[in-house]
Amino acid sequence: MNTTISCFIVEDDPQALEYSSSIIKNYETMHIVGNSDSITEAARLIKKLKPNFIILDVFLRDGNAFDFLKLFDEINFKIIFTTSYAKYAIDAFKFSALDYLLKPFEEKELITALDKVSKDIHKDNYKYQLHTLLHNFSNNEDSRKIVLKNADAMHIVVLKDILYAKSDNNYTTFLLTNDKEILVSKPLKSFNEKLVPYNFYRVHQSFLINLRHISSFDKRNEEVILKQSYSVPVAQSRKKDLIEYINQLF
Repeated sequence: MNTTISCFIVEDDPQALEYSSSIIKNYETMHIVGNSDSITEAARLIKKLKPNFIILDVFLRDGNAFDFLKLFDEINFKIIFTTSYAKYAIDAFKFSALDYLLKPFEEKELITALDKVSKDIHKDNYKYQLHTLLHNFSNNEDSRKIVLKNADAMHIVVLKDILYAKSDNNYTTFLLTNDKEILVSKPLKSFNEKLVPYNFYRVHQSFLINLRHISSFDKRNEEVILKQSYSVPVAQSRKKDLIEYINQLF
């Protein structure tokens, strides 16, 4: 006898609820135990029904998904987040390394998310990611955190503590202000889009620096100096923009 996976849907759009429900009902190993359009009612029912995972709309009529998650002392269920576009919410997901579905999503996108839930249902490896998500959504940019994952550990790092990120083919090494290095098995370009809006700048094909830590620019060697000690090469094509930024600072 196969054990089915239980799902609860938190959604205040009737059409979106019907759409997701119809897809899940055709997924052989899953069944829906309930739904709600209110965070308070949903929290009460989820605590009672104890589903294996939930589909959670980020913005609801009586609050948001982050208000909802704070109603739980412990989160013992997987979550598929859904959201319409809101930049600050999207960024929060990217930095926490959690998946989300952007509305309107296609059937195959939800099925891919369901496949992942089914595969990872017994894994307990994203409580730190949820914590980071809540932190980033609730706090200002100066305390924003990012999750850096590798084979050995899941590192939660405050952005202002990053000196630079260095490319090494399909890997990226992050150097922190305490001299700690974190190697991540993703290329530098995957972090470029995330970090540039938060005071980072791609000074070279191989380097993404944190502009907060600039000490000076060495014109002779065409290097930017970070925290008085770390020299990073600057590409000719990036030099003008960097100098203009430094002139604005000083």
